[in-house]
Amino acid sequence: MKNLHNFIIAGLCLLLSSCGTVSYFGDTLTPATTNVDVFYSTHDVTKQYKVIGHLNYPNGESPDVIKAKFVAYAQKIGADAIVITGSSVDTRGQTGSNVVNADALKYTN
Repeated sequence: MKNLHNFIIAGLCLLLSSCGTVSYFGDTLTPATTNVDVFYSTHDVTKQYKVIGHLNYPNGESPDVIKAKFVAYAQKIGADAIVITGSSVDTRGQTGSNVVNADALKYTN
């Protein structure tokens, strides 16, 4: 019975850890923003900007879900826009991890 209990606990932990969260490295500005522009290339950004950080999210959900998670996180950190730069595979560890990357922007003008 104890083995079954441990198996169930391990399964729940695995299930919960498979839900992705946005990882962020960069500055957090205040106040939070309510509108975040979404771009797929820096060439499309017409305003002057500063990159305030970098986001990534595990690739495995629909593009719309990932974009919504990026936008929600960008609002919390005070970004005016994000540029979704694509996906990458990190193979430095034991297993590769496929992630979607984005840059968080703050308009300067």
